[in-house]
Amino acid sequence: MTGTEPDAAAGGWASPHLPVVVGVDGSDGSRSALAWAAGEAAAAGADLRVVMAAEHRPFGHASKRAERTVAALAHGVNGIVPGERLTHVVYDGAPEAVLLDHLDGTRLLVVGKRGLGTLNRMFVGSTSLEVAGRSPIPVAVVPTGWDQAAHRQEPVVVGVEPDQPHHALMHLAFRRAERLEVPLVAVHGWEPPGTTAELPEDDGGELAARARFDELVAWWQDRFPEVEARKRASPLHPAMAVLDQAEAGAQLVMLGRHHSNRFAGFGFGSVTRAVLHYAEVPVLVVPTPDD
Repeated sequence: MTGTEPDAAAGGWASPHLPVVVGVDGSDGSRSALAWAAGEAAAAGADLRVVMAAEHRPFGHASKRAERTVAALAHGVNGIVPGERLTHVVYDGAPEAVLLDHLDGTRLLVVGKRGLGTLNRMFVGSTSLEVAGRSPIPVAVVPTGWDQAAHRQEPVVVGVEPDQPHHALMHLAFRRAERLEVPLVAVHGWEPPGTTAELPEDDGGELAARARFDELVAWWQDRFPEVEARKRASPLHPAMAVLDQAEAGAQLVMLGRHHSNRFAGFGFGSVTRAVLHYAEVPVLVVPTPDD
C-alpha cells in the first residue's frame, strides 16, 4: 500500500506540547465538553485552555458575567488538570468566530453538542457544526451528559472510506486505541442494489472497495500490532453503519473531513453531518489535507 507515512500524516496534532481548547457557555452541554476535554488534556500531559465568547454589549456587562462564568468552570476541573497547565479566557465576538480565530498552536478543539439556546446564542448546535466543518485542527463534539469513565473500556470506532483512506485519521485512530488499550473498530458501509445484503456479481465496484478496505486496515494493523483491529463491512448507508457500531458500544467515533487551505467552506458531507446529529457518543472530526 502507498500513501502518507504515519508520522507525516499526523501533522502537528500529535505533539503533547500543544494545548487542548474547549469552548464553554455554562450550559450542561458545555460542562460535558469541559469534563471530556480536561480528561483528554490530562491523559496527554497537555495544557487546557477554557474559552468563552461574549458578544459585545454596552458597558461590558456580558464580558464581566462571562469572566465569572469561565473562571468558575475552569476552577471546577483544577483537580484534573494541574493549575499551571490550566488557563481561561473570554473573547468578544460570535462563538464560531471566537473559536476558529484562536486555534493557532493548538492540538484539539472540544465543543458541546448543544448550548444555551436563543437567549445568548452561545455554542448552540449550529456552532458545533460550524467549527467541525471549518476547523484546521480536529474537533471533538461531546453530547450532553456524557460520562467518559463509564465507557473507558469500550472501543474506538473509525469510519473508513476505501477510496479516500484519510491517513491522518487512521493514524490518530490507531494511536488512540493503542494509548487507551482498547480495540479499534473500522467501519465501512455501503448500500447494495436491491434488497439483499449479498453482493451481486456486478456490484458497482463494492467488491473492489471491500478489498481496499481490508488492505487499508491490514496496513495500519501492521504498524500498530498491539491494537486489536476489528473490521465491520456493513450493507447500510455509511452513516448508519457507523451509528449502529457506536450504539453497540463505543467511547469515541472518529471521522475524516476534507480540508483545504484554498477554501473556507465546509469540508464534510452527509455522512459526517448525520453522525454528528444522531450520535450519542463523542465524535472526533479530523480534517485531512489535500494531496
